[in-house]
Amino acid sequence: MTTSIQSLRTKSIRQAKLKLDQHRELGTKSALNIFEVAELLDSIRNTENKMIEEPQAFALILN
Repeated sequence: MTTSIQSLRTKSIRQAKLKLDQHRELGTKSALNIFEVAELLDSIRNTENKMIEEPQAFALILN
């Protein structure tokens, strides 16, 4: 995996976590609805899973 793709993924995770932290602090005054929060959580989980799986897949290609 190239460094630029990995840095983009870590940046997207960081931004999603920041939005969720802001949502948590604002509580009911937050502009996010339940669907947006769920989408952020899903994107974090999916991106983290891709970051874990891709180095292993890349190692198999090299072997």
